Amino acid sequence: MNLGASRVVLRPRGVPEVLDLACVFILAHRASFLRLAAWVLLPSLALCWAARTLGGWSWQGVWALAIGLGDLIEGPFTLLAGDLLFKDTISVRGVLGRFLRRLPSYLVVMVVSRIGIGVAAALMVLLPIVGVRCLWVREASLLEQAAPFAALRRSERVSKRQGGACFGLGICLLLAQAWGVIAAELLGQGLVEFGLQLGQPLGSLFQDGGSLFALAGFFASVLYVATARYLKYIDIRTRKEGWDIQLRFSALAAAGDAGVRRVA
Repeated sequence: MNLGASRVVLRPRGVPEVLDLACVFILAHRASFLRLAAWVLLPSLALCWAARTLGGWSWQGVWALAIGLGDLIEGPFTLLAGDLLFKDTISVRGVLGRFLRRLPSYLVVMVVSRIGIGVAAALMVLLPIVGVRCLWVREASLLEQAAPFAALRRSERVSKRQGGACFGLGICLLLAQAWGVIAAELLGQGLVEFGLQLGQPLGSLFQDGGSLFALAGFFASVLYVATARYLKYIDIRTRKEGWDIQLRFSALAAAGDAGVRRVA
């Protein structure tokens, strides 16, 4: 990992700047994101659509499946964003391989954190607190390779004294997913129903509760949500731990070791 060659300047950023930077970052590395999307997003979309058309699932069941899959497949995009921040070349298969090796621990921490959020949602008043404390469990589990309960504790420490920013980011990411669903629905229906005059053969979000277009928009938003959250994670680590300084010292140390080897 070339720690001295970060693709973005590691400095404190507010939530709006992080959200903008996520768009720029994805567009700059669109080839890598598209390759990974072909591996994980398209099969997830196909599975949900098969559950609806072949399995006869209700749209409520299909959306529950989609949300569960979306939670799961944010993991590979988190790893990809972490790699793209520092590396020149990315192996999508390598990213998936690392994700699969961490999958058992990742599943445990995601299930435990979601149970906690579900209980907090039932109590209503605790939902923002628990949601903020669980916001960084993916990064702790996948990037820091923490064990499940250690990842929960690490996520809580990262969000400590950053509650307002974390809560704001969480709301913005939820809105981004809702916008992805609605935008894809409007664009898809506009093309098929009004442009091609084919009616609504793929369902209607506003009449039926879901459609293939809405599902596609939801899954497309996954890569943006994972990237934006990762960039805010880097921002918080920079604020709390001086991570940019840590990276520079690591790069200097690596350069010094390389110079010693050349002399030897």
